[in-house]
Amino acid sequence: MQNDKSFIKGFLEGNPKILQNIYDNSYSYVEYYVVSRGGFKKDAEDIFHNALLLIYVKLKEEKITIQKFDNYLFTVCRNLWRRENKKKRVTNIDSIPLVSEELDMATFYLENEQWELYHEKFKLISKQCKEILKMLFDKKTYDEIVQKYAYASKIVARQRVFKCKKRLIQLIKQDKRYTRLKK
Repeated sequence: MQNDKSFIKGFLEGNPKILQNIYDNSYSYVEYYVVSRGGFKKDAEDIFHNALLLIYVKLKEEKITIQKFDNYLFTVCRNLWRRENKKKRVTNIDSIPLVSEELDMATFYLENEQWELYHEKFKLISKQCKEILKMLFDKKTYDEIVQKYAYASKIVARQRVFKCKKRLIQLIKQDKRYTRLKK
């Protein structure tokens, strides 16, 4: 079932049964992988959602064809976790290169424009989405989101977070400035 066109279509449309199926069949493996490699359950949730978002975007842009969804999802999660761990590694202070002031200023202006675009599009999403994403930014758990919005379960909260992130990304990518500002 997870490899046919109707499954992928349901995933892209946010079908609750398909999303529930994905969580039921894949999340525990990702959580085990992340936790067994020094992460926490919260890290696993973030990696899992980021992977779903990444797959969603690539499928929407028709950049990938998936043979076995569960395997592809786990591979994306594994790669995201490895990348996350690389960021956390301590670097040798002596080997940090000096950056020219011009390059530093150019980077500052680019990041500032990116922030302005993000902030402008963030204002356009629904009030509830803003609140939910702010809770995530503040490192609130899905349990806290469930309590605040009286969702039926953490899975429903995750689905809502996924939809809010998806909407925000859509708004950003639809803006003419996006292609110029992406790194």
